[in-house]
Amino acid sequence: MKKKMSIGIFDSGIGGLTILKEIRKILPRENIIYYGDLKNNPYGIKTTSEIQKLSENIVKFMIQNHCKVIIIACSLMTAASLEYLKNKYPIPIIGVVEGGVKAALLESKKKKIAYIANPFTVKTKIYEKTFQKYSEEGSLYGVPCKKLCALIESGWKNHPNRLEILKKCLDKIPKNIDTLILGGTHYPLIKEDIRKFFPNKIVDSSRECVFELLNSLISTDLFNKENKKGSVDFCINGDTTLLLDRLPEIFTENFKNIFSVDY
Repeated sequence: MKKKMSIGIFDSGIGGLTILKEIRKILPRENIIYYGDLKNNPYGIKTTSEIQKLSENIVKFMIQNHCKVIIIACSLMTAASLEYLKNKYPIPIIGVVEGGVKAALLESKKKKIAYIANPFTVKTKIYEKTFQKYSEEGSLYGVPCKKLCALIESGWKNHPNRLEILKKCLDKIPKNIDTLILGGTHYPLIKEDIRKFFPNKIVDSSRECVFELLNSLISTDLFNKENKKGSVDFCINGDTTLLLDRLPEIFTENFKNIFSVDY
């Protein structure tokens, strides 16, 4: 029965939908609960302890709803809460940083790597700490991007100056960098625009996070082996309008189980 339990994904908004999309491609049999904490967004202006408290409330919700693995689908929430939550709960909890760093080290020839992320995430140095865990050579450079997530959340194509803002952000990347980590789950949604200003290798942390999930399911023998496509339940704390607007832009599937929650 445990194998049929859900994979929990949570984010402060819609960024985690990029992880959900990859899971549906790679692990289509798995049941999923997606929790979007739109009510408490933006998270970037909160303290670490505030983020930890909000994240813990969501983890409790996931456990009560019988999740077997939980993914923190946000680099900011991963930076603030991953170790805190792993130390408190026995359920496997996966962040979005480690997979991206490991993939970048495999892809980069010169080991000159950069990442773009929310300023809070860059300030925590979680990417640098993870990089040092897996490599004693090379370098990692963090580029804080303050406005990108908000523009993507509100509809990227609705902003006529979006490419100007993106270029200003990516122009901060040193010229010797050969690999860029998309250090936020929103960024894969604008990957093609990012390629216009960064022609070298791009690592998608959302996709790499799913391979981390795959490893976890293998090591714990928790694959759902039922011969049918898994279900997806969306639990949104706050206004569901943003989610309803964005789903058709990202998925060809027609999702029906969308619930408004206050937790």
